[in-house]
Amino acid sequence: MKLSRNDREHVLGLSLLSFVFLLVLILNALIFADIFLSIMESPLTLVFIRVVIMVTVLAFLLANSARHTEIQGRGWYFLISGFSLILLDGLIDLAIQHPLTRHLFQGISPSAQNLFKEIFCRLLGFFCLAYGFFLWIPSIIQARRRAEQNTLMLENMVAERTRSLEEFNRQLHFSKVRLEEAARLKNEFLASFSHELKTPLNSILGFCRLLREKRQGPLNEKQLRSIEIIDNNSKTLLDRITKILDYAKLEFEKVVPEYRNVKITELFAELTPVFEPQLKDKDIHLEVEVQGELKEVNTDRKIIGQLLQAVLDNAVKFTESGTVKLRSGLDRDNSRWWIAVSDTGPGIPGRELPYIFEPFRQGDGSLSRRYGGTGLGLTIARKLSRLLGGQIDVKSTVDSGSVFTFSFPLGPPSPLSRAAETYNKGSIRNEETR
Repeated sequence: MKLSRNDREHVLGLSLLSFVFLLVLILNALIFADIFLSIMESPLTLVFIRVVIMVTVLAFLLANSARHTEIQGRGWYFLISGFSLILLDGLIDLAIQHPLTRHLFQGISPSAQNLFKEIFCRLLGFFCLAYGFFLWIPSIIQARRRAEQNTLMLENMVAERTRSLEEFNRQLHFSKVRLEEAARLKNEFLASFSHELKTPLNSILGFCRLLREKRQGPLNEKQLRSIEIIDNNSKTLLDRITKILDYAKLEFEKVVPEYRNVKITELFAELTPVFEPQLKDKDIHLEVEVQGELKEVNTDRKIIGQLLQAVLDNAVKFTESGTVKLRSGLDRDNSRWWIAVSDTGPGIPGRELPYIFEPFRQGDGSLSRRYGGTGLGLTIARKLSRLLGGQIDVKSTVDSGSVFTFSFPLGPPSPLSRAAETYNKGSIRNEETR
């Protein structure tokens, strides 16, 4: 809680009044003790009490100055000297009057003793006290004022820093809004542009099919070969445009899964014929396996199909020859079901594993030049997996191949798990085996 300037001055005034009140109380105690002991005719007891009181005052001052070093200064040293001299006067009186130490002062005349106590101890002691209070109280006030000024300066600095941070946060917010708007416009452009390209490409593919089937007249071998090249390149271009369109749709639109009971074997049977031409061209064998008692799952058929197509296309594209495996099954505790796609391709170096799901990323540039593609297949697969509350596990060995495993809940994820999935941005574990 911050105090205003008036409140701080009020507290300072109360502190000074409390200190003066303490001194007056001590002097009154000394006077009353002197009167009381003079009545009791016990000067030795009076001197002893005076010594105890002075020792207490000195201990209090020293302890207080140890905790608050800002009160130390010339005035404080004069105060300590004054109280010490007054204490010395009491100690001399106590030594003179006490039977055990009285003989030490027998060689000194009473007048010399009194002169020493009056001039050196009392007069000089009270002078040090007076001069000490004269110096000490203004220094305390100045120290308090400096502390208040420093506090006020720090408060101003904190307020200025807070205003700067608020302004910086506002700028960040505006930048975030502009970036989101730019991303939205980019995705709208990608979706519109991709759609405009797909329409003429589909027409080209349609006319290529008519020409290859010789519905518009016979063609020679050279013409058929040219049409086949046009057809293959158009299909490749259409595939890449479709991926860009899918990516833009996932980025821009809010896709809500529609859960239905899906038979895994039927889903796999629909997907495998799509890759038969590529498998034959590359001498790749595709193995399909459904393990355990997994027959039917509750999921979105379209999303799972798009996910598998993206991952299988990635596996087939990067595998020159060998085997691509598509497997599915249940976890050990039967709480989740999984799909695994493995290949015998070149594998992924460990340094590239953290980045393989980033858009338009294909490791180093040599992969993009050698295999082509947009670098969106795994990005789309991850986004589709997150829509179904899925988790991804990647294992890869250089020159041996990679395994992508996607696990999903057996039914629609609960709202709590959806919130956790949104917060964590998906759970992805990348492992490297060398």
